[in-house]
Amino acid sequence: MRNLLLLIAFAFLFAGCSQKVLIETTKPAKLDRAASKKKIAVMDFNQDTVHLGGKIESSLNSTMVNNEQFFTIVNRNAIDTILKEQKFQYSGLASTKENVKIGELLGAQALIIGKVNTGDEVQPTQEVRTRCIDQKCTRTQAYYVTCHIYRYSLGANLSMVDVERGDLIYTNNYIKQKEYKECPMDSGDAMNLAISLATSLLKEEKPEKNVVFDRMADEVVKEFLPNIAPTTHKFYVVILDSPEISYTKEQTAKLEAALEYLKHSRTDRAEEILSDLLTSTNDKCFVAAYDLGVIKEAKGELENAKQLYNLADRLTLKPNKTINEAIVRINEAINDQNRLNNQASKTKGKKK
Repeated sequence: MRNLLLLIAFAFLFAGCSQKVLIETTKPAKLDRAASKKKIAVMDFNQDTVHLGGKIESSLNSTMVNNEQFFTIVNRNAIDTILKEQKFQYSGLASTKENVKIGELLGAQALIIGKVNTGDEVQPTQEVRTRCIDQKCTRTQAYYVTCHIYRYSLGANLSMVDVERGDLIYTNNYIKQKEYKECPMDSGDAMNLAISLATSLLKEEKPEKNVVFDRMADEVVKEFLPNIAPTTHKFYVVILDSPEISYTKEQTAKLEAALEYLKHSRTDRAEEILSDLLTSTNDKCFVAAYDLGVIKEAKGELENAKQLYNLADRLTLKPNKTINEAIVRINEAINDQNRLNNQASKTKGKKK
């Protein structure tokens, strides 16, 4: 009876929103062939008013795997100097054959080439409004206001050229569109003024045009990069806090302390306490096993995390959705890590 009361009190104590642990992982490039090209030159894109080429170059240059720079990026000044010395007029619309020749001159294994198109328009539109025509608003009157719809578009054709083989490794078109509407505020119309204010809290105000295009360019980079380069991903994983076994008072205090340390991002102390808790229950507490697995996953100790998640799964009396998701996730993470290590080892031999 006493243990049952402790269990009920524990469940009540930790009721509410579940705690989460931030996990950061690096996923391999979707295309192994692209990741094998260590030395890359990002050429000037045609009509690149949004500096998309520069954004891609910066992202590739900052790609790190195992604390080492993954790519070597040909310096922009070096590109300009070599093209000038060779009297090569590069327009951004060169053929694959011409790009291969440029790549050879630059000593690059691959080129990133692209073409960018942007567009924007403003379209007026009429909207019907209703306003009060007496103080008590017993009578209303319809009237029209002129609003403006701002439409922005960005299209980008991006390709990666294999200098050594003389063909395309990857190519794709990216299209982004944004739309904003602006309407005049009628201070004499309390009804529509209140609606407009409420709507503005949920709807983003129209930013400056350059900001809109900058955001769309960032979105293109975010979609393009994972195809050719390793990328960092961050996500939160839920911590379990409601055990299905009877805890002693001391064990309850340990789990409470571990959760408190996790709340303050002290995974080191939480790991020690959870390890001790799991041992004290003779490896019978699936909550301690799972939570310890999350910490191991966050530290990058994937095989240890997998063992703990499997232990937690064996200790449950019925399938647990959170644990099932963890097992699927950790197996995928281990496969990704193996591919990533393989991509990194392949490129190290080609670094010049």
